[in-house]
Amino acid sequence: MPDVRKSKAEIPLIDCALVTITTKDGDEFGFDTSNKIGVETQTEEQDAIRLVVKGILRAQKKKKVTIVGTTITLTDNVFNPDLVLVLQGGVCTYDGQGKLTGYTPPVAGSTEVIDTFTLNAYSAQYDTSGDIVNYEKISYPNCTGEPVAFSSEDDVFRAPEYTIDSAPKQGEAPYTITYVDELPELYGPASFTVTQNLTNATSSYTKDKVYEDAPFTATITATSGTLGTITVTMGGEDISSTAVTGSTVNIAKVTGAIVITATAS
Repeated sequence: MPDVRKSKAEIPLIDCALVTITTKDGDEFGFDTSNKIGVETQTEEQDAIRLVVKGILRAQKKKKVTIVGTTITLTDNVFNPDLVLVLQGGVCTYDGQGKLTGYTPPVAGSTEVIDTFTLNAYSAQYDTSGDIVNYEKISYPNCTGEPVAFSSEDDVFRAPEYTIDSAPKQGEAPYTITYVDELPELYGPASFTVTQNLTNATSSYTKDKVYEDAPFTATITATSGTLGTITVTMGGEDISSTAVTGSTVNIAKVTGAIVITATAS
């Protein structure tokens, strides 16, 4: 008998290890409370055309199936306000300690435009010893969420189901699969503002917030003249002596709002 080539890879996968959302502005947040992701490919079909003469099939043009998108059903086990904001918009309110105090969805009949996002789903690959070898990452592009509803039941923790539609753009794949050695590390969930008072200078850090416990790095560059002293406060406390080295600001662990002041003259 002829030899048959064996497949190059056989990858056993299990678990909904992590889900992350990448927003249109490049911000990414993740949650490990989801335990199920259901995926259904959406297609448009063109029926087959058959030539049947006197009960005999003479010829046929096969049907065509075109992938137009993906419907994702994400089952979570907690209320995640960041996720709901991405799916349907609205406003979350917090107190001074970062504790959620309320959520208001868009008003009925709202014309609010919700930005698209990318959903990244991670699963674990194990070997025969029970160790994790790596993680599979499936990314679904150009996602939008459907309106969210919340049900309750006695003695049952709420497990919201979120419906997400992914519609790839022209020439874009409906999803991509990559393999990574480890999961992204989750920070937060609290975030702090970053204020940069720069004169004749620019910063490599272009966002206006940073997550709690995350590291922070920014390089200050003079646009004209010579860069003077850089001062940095975090949570209202001056930390310039430990955070500033030359023109670089390095903070190992963010615990408060950051204010950077620098002038080039």
